[in-house]
Amino acid sequence: MANGTHPVVQAAIGGPLGSDARRRRPVGRIGGYVGRPCRTLPLGQLATALGPGAQILDAQQRRLVVDYDCCWLDGALVETLDQWQQILNAGRLDEVEGAFALAWQLPDGSLTLARDAIGERSLFYLKLKTGVLFASTLVALVASNVIERTLNLPSVATFLAFAYSPGRETLIEGIHELLPGEAAMFKADGAVRSRFWSLPPEPETWADEESLRIELRRRLETAVSRRLPNDGVPVGATLSGGIDSSLVVALARRLHVGPLHTYSISFGAEHRNELPFSTMVAEHCGANHRIVELSPAVVLRYLDESVALLSDPIGDPLTVPNALLFREAAAEVGVVFNGEGGDPCFGGPKNLPMLLAELYDHGEDDPRCRERSYLRAHLKCYDDLDLMLQPDVKVAIGDLLEERLTPYLDDPRWRSFVSKLQAINVMFKGGHHILPKVEAESAPFGVLPRSPLFDRAVVEWSFAIPPQMKLRGSVEKYLLKEAVRDLLPAEIVDRPKSGMLVPVEGWFQGPLKQQARERLLDGLTPYNLFRREYLERLLDGKLPGLRPRHGAKIWLLVTLESWLRSVFSDPNPGRRANTKYEPQMNTD
Repeated sequence: MANGTHPVVQAAIGGPLGSDARRRRPVGRIGGYVGRPCRTLPLGQLATALGPGAQILDAQQRRLVVDYDCCWLDGALVETLDQWQQILNAGRLDEVEGAFALAWQLPDGSLTLARDAIGERSLFYLKLKTGVLFASTLVALVASNVIERTLNLPSVATFLAFAYSPGRETLIEGIHELLPGEAAMFKADGAVRSRFWSLPPEPETWADEESLRIELRRRLETAVSRRLPNDGVPVGATLSGGIDSSLVVALARRLHVGPLHTYSISFGAEHRNELPFSTMVAEHCGANHRIVELSPAVVLRYLDESVALLSDPIGDPLTVPNALLFREAAAEVGVVFNGEGGDPCFGGPKNLPMLLAELYDHGEDDPRCRERSYLRAHLKCYDDLDLMLQPDVKVAIGDLLEERLTPYLDDPRWRSFVSKLQAINVMFKGGHHILPKVEAESAPFGVLPRSPLFDRAVVEWSFAIPPQMKLRGSVEKYLLKEAVRDLLPAEIVDRPKSGMLVPVEGWFQGPLKQQARERLLDGLTPYNLFRREYLERLLDGKLPGLRPRHGAKIWLLVTLESWLRSVFSDPNPGRRANTKYEPQMNTD
C-alpha cells in the first residue's frame, strides 16, 4: 500500500501492448488514396496498419471519412457521418470544437484533408505522381510500402533540439503532416492550404481579474463536462499531484456521478516522486486510486513497441510510462482524462528561463537571441549539435531551427513576450508532442484520452488573460490556480511545480547502461549521423557544461534509434533513395 491507503501495482512484463485490450473506440482511424487508378497501391496494408475500425476513403463507395471524438457544434454533440456531411455542406467546419481528422472527395475529384484546431488528431499525406495517399499516422503510410524510406536530415536535427518534430516536415522525406487548424485541398493542378482556425490575438484591453477568473472556471467546467461519459459509466484520469491533473480530477469528481479511477506512476521508493500529493488529491476527491510501479526492465521491454506507435519520435522519457499507464487503465475504463495543457496555456515553469534571458541578455550582436533562448530552454541537444553531428548533417540544417520560431516571435497579434511563448508552446508542443503522444500511446488499448485543458474554448480564453495573471512574480499559473482554489487542498494549489522525473540519469549509469551503449554505438552507426567521439563521451558522462543532462540526451538518442529500428527494415538506409511511386517532394 502507498501511504497506507492505496494499492501499488508493479507493472509486469507480459504480451505485446494492446494484445488484450477491449476495443472501445467507436470510430477508427482514416486513410485512403485519391488520384489516377493505380492497382498496385496496397490499401489493404494501409487499413491493417491503421488498426481496428479503419476507414478507407473509396471514391466509389465512401467519399467522406472522419476520425473524431467529443466534437460539438451549436451546443450539441456531433455523432454521425451525416452530421459531418451537413457541416461540410454548410461550410461550418471552423465552428466545430473537439478532436477530429477528416478527408472528403468532391465530385470533381479533388481531395480535402483537415485537422482539428489544437491537434488532438493527426493527419499525414504523401504526394505521388498519380495522386495523394493519406493516413492518420505516418506509420500507416510507411507500412503501405509505396515509398523508399529516406531520412529528412533537417527534421532529425529538429528532433534533437525540440525532442519532437514541430511543423509539416517529418523524419521521412516526402511525407508531410497537416498542421492543427489547417485544411489542404489537392487538385490535379496542385495543392492549396488554408487555415480555418488560428490562435486569437491579445485583446486591446484586459478585463478585470474577477471577470477573467469566473469565465475561466466556467470554461474549465464545460470542457470537463463535455468529455465525461454517460452517468454511471466509470471514468479514469492520470494523476500526478500537480495543479493541472488535480484540477481535472476534482472537476470530474464534481461533475460525474459514476466511479472515478485515478492512476499515478512510481519508479520505486528509492526515486523522488509526487505520490504523497497524488494520494492527497485522490482521497480528497474520493477516487479509486492506483499506483503503477515501473522498473527499468519493464520500461526497456516496452520501449520499442511504445516508440513504434509514434508517427515521429518523441524524446519524452514519459512515453513508455504513459503507454503502460493506459494499459492498466484499460482494464477498468474507456475514457482517461489528463491534465496536459496547463503549462503551455497558463504560464508554466518553462517560460521562466526565457523571461530571464529576455531581461538580462539583450543579444545586441545576435538578431536571433530569442530563438536561441527558446531552443536552449528545452535543455536537449541544441547546443551540442556542432559536436554531435557529422559535418554534412550540420550543413544540411543551416538556420532551420531558429527560422521555425521567428514567425511566432515576430507576430504582431501578441504584444507581450509571454503570449508569444504561449503561442509557440500551444501550436508546437501541444499539436506535435503532447496530444499526438497521448493519442498514439492510448490507441492500442481502445481507450480514449481526453485533454480538457487543451479544449479550444479554454485555449482561446487563455490568450485573454494578461501575462501578469499567468506568471505573478514567482507564482506560476496564478489565475488558473485561483479559478480552482475552492476545489482542492491548499497544499496542492500553492505548491510549486516539481514535475515527474523519470530516473534516466541513474538508469543509464546502472541497469540500462549496456543497452544504451549498444543502441547508440551500434544501432545508430549505420545512419552516419553522429560523431562517435561525442556518443562515447555522452555515455561515459563526460560532456562539458554545468548541466550536461547526460541521461536526458541518452534517452533522446535511444528513442531515435528505436524509432529508426521500427521504420527502416534496411540496416544501412543511407541518406537518399529512389521511390517506387516518385513522390513529388518539391511542392510543399
